[in-house]
Amino acid sequence: MQANILGNRLAVFVQLAERTSGNLGRTQLMKLCYFLQAFRGVPLGYSFSLYSYGPFDSEVLSDLQTAESMSVLHTEIQYYPGGYKYDIRTGEKGERAKANAGPFITEHQKDIDWVANKFGSWPASDLELASTIAYISEEEGIEARDELIERVKLVKPHFSHRQIRSQLDWLLNERLLH
Repeated sequence: MQANILGNRLAVFVQLAERTSGNLGRTQLMKLCYFLQAFRGVPLGYSFSLYSYGPFDSEVLSDLQTAESMSVLHTEIQYYPGGYKYDIRTGEKGERAKANAGPFITEHQKDIDWVANKFGSWPASDLELASTIAYISEEEGIEARDELIERVKLVKPHFSHRQIRSQLDWLLNERLLH
């Protein structure tokens, strides 16, 4: 991977960590990067495929590990009675990462702000469902509403038809699906 692509990605991660105010975990990071590419055309260079929790690219997690090792980001695991979650925050070299990718950040600042404002406070399960609907709609070319709902239900049986329909309606109302 080219160094400038990695630098751009890490700077975007820092921006997302800053903008989501402590609400950034691994799932959120993955889905926000997906939305940046899918909805806003930000050239992060990830190749997402459908996985258990929606669109996934292992390079996002690899880049997160790189960011942690470079002190660009800091991740803590927070435990609670039902399990745990990752808390991703800006590290001591986060500002430097943003400065190094200044032109890229400047060019895509509105897109980063948009995705953070639109989805930054969403829980992981809602991001999982919305990104799965978007992925199946775009990658599989399913446009018929009922067919899309049924396809998503097959992939995500733990979501009800009502939840899928509601999320699909929101995405359509926001004009995020074609």
